[in-house]
Amino acid sequence: MNPNEFWGNTFKENILVSESFFIKNNLEWEHTRFVASMIHNVNCSKKSQMVKPENLIQLPQDKVKKLKPKTTKEEFESYAKLVNSKLNKK
Repeated sequence: MNPNEFWGNTFKENILVSESFFIKNNLEWEHTRFVASMIHNVNCSKKSQMVKPENLIQLPQDKVKKLKPKTTKEEFESYAKLVNSKLNKK
C-alpha cells in the first residue's frame, strides 16, 4: 500500500486492511505448522512420538476462546413454536 492509498482510506478501512493482513499471515503460519507436523509424524516410529500442529508451534489464534451458543436447540425450537403460534393467532 502506498502512502496515497493509506491517506485516502478512512480509519475503519485501514483497520480492515491490517486485519486482513494478519489473518492472511496467520493462515500461512497455520499451513506451515501443519506441514511441519506432518513431516515430523511421518518420520515417527511410535504413535506416542507424534505431535499435533497446535503443540508444535503456538499461534495467536490458538488462544482465542470459542464461544458456546447462547441457547440450545431445544430452547430455540420452543421459542420458534411460540413465535409461530403468536403469528398464526391473528
